[in-house]
Amino acid sequence: MENFPAKSFDIIIVGGGRAADLANVAANAGKTVALIERDRLGGTCPNRGCVPSKLLIGHSEVARRVREAGRHHIDATLHGIDSQKIFDEVNAWIASVDGRYESRMPEKATLYRGHGKFLSNKVVAVENLQGEEIARLTAETIVIATGTRPRPAPETYAAMPVWTSDSIFPLKENPPKSLTVIGGGFIGCELAAFFSAIGTETNLYVRKDTLLPKTDGEIADIFKKEFSTHTPVHYHSNLTVLEYDGSQFTATFSQADGSQHIRQSERILFATGRIPNSDTLGLENTDIQLDRRGFILTDDYQCSTVDAIYTAGDIAGKHILRHMASHDVYYLRQKLLEGAEEPIDYNQVPYAVFTEPELASVGQTEEQLQNEGTPYVSAVRNWRASARAMASKLKYPRVKLLVCPQSYAILGCHLIGPDSSTLIHQMLMLIHLKNDVREIPKMIHIHPALPEIFVDAANTAIQQIQEHEA
Repeated sequence: MENFPAKSFDIIIVGGGRAADLANVAANAGKTVALIERDRLGGTCPNRGCVPSKLLIGHSEVARRVREAGRHHIDATLHGIDSQKIFDEVNAWIASVDGRYESRMPEKATLYRGHGKFLSNKVVAVENLQGEEIARLTAETIVIATGTRPRPAPETYAAMPVWTSDSIFPLKENPPKSLTVIGGGFIGCELAAFFSAIGTETNLYVRKDTLLPKTDGEIADIFKKEFSTHTPVHYHSNLTVLEYDGSQFTATFSQADGSQHIRQSERILFATGRIPNSDTLGLENTDIQLDRRGFILTDDYQCSTVDAIYTAGDIAGKHILRHMASHDVYYLRQKLLEGAEEPIDYNQVPYAVFTEPELASVGQTEEQLQNEGTPYVSAVRNWRASARAMASKLKYPRVKLLVCPQSYAILGCHLIGPDSSTLIHQMLMLIHLKNDVREIPKMIHIHPALPEIFVDAANTAIQQIQEHEA
């Protein structure tokens, strides 16, 4: 292995996902920047995650609307789905990502295509696919943004052509006629919902008794009921044996009552969580410390246990969400380029699940408040206060507000229903600027638009607090 002299930069960024934007901004601000990426620029989200999966879901939503047109007294028939065109369209978008990211890089940003590996606290080697060192870099400021990867299938099944959320994209084949999904989190539910909508016989298996385990319990119960109307879900199911005969998987699951359940399918997808990409970074050569899960320990200023080595995104394990990676990158822009000194604000972290039904949430769940002994009032309202919501002919949509009875602050907001991921932004703005539920009725809402649901829920919460005070 050739011993390269270390080339000096102002900033080294290891990982070209969301942090590629930080590289561009820093370079445009006059900093010399090295960006190291071993795969495709853009990271998981545009290449294998959020974006391609949501592009797929757009097609599945239309298919469901056609099938469900009868509830609007419309006789409609779905004659067919051109899955090849769907896949070609999504794959074309994926293929364009890397080039678009690279084309935006300014002159003072140097892209190194390879694997970044620490040799010491402030020296990073770049290795090619064969593990050979092709460059050696040094900088006082380093940002680690290498993200996470899907938890792999058990070693017993590693040689089988099983899917993870990474290996599905780009879509290389027509949809399978049958699919077994293991895992009831965001990824498992979203991909199961897509494949079931386009006609794949899809079954979802989870170890516990619920889907989306971090969701408020009342909302999660509604989600379970509605989701299972189009995708069968098998609870308390543990995979014990998996066999593959070259064309079909046979999965055996143990059930809570001691019985066994056998499912055969053309494809099987493991969606059982994500693990950090920290194990191949050579961190043993540094003073950077990891938590018990393998994520980089990071303080309130995004700094690791080594001064001026920062993290952005999933690698810190705080919030494994693309929009939180964007939040981290924005924070580091202010800190590293503009001298901001305040800690990062993770006050209220929102999320959404883009399935049928759609779900969105911010703040604490009722279970969390109960466990903490925090006083609260709960206002749960259906969406019938809005004629626009009534027009959907859906009965299940709900909004749930959890409010502090002393300060009227919104402690949590949980939505289930169409466009929840859009609607919740009104609450995010209120929480960010002036967290007081009494501000909602003061705001003029367009009638009969969907956000009127918040007025109904807010008035209910306010009334409960005032009755208690009286």
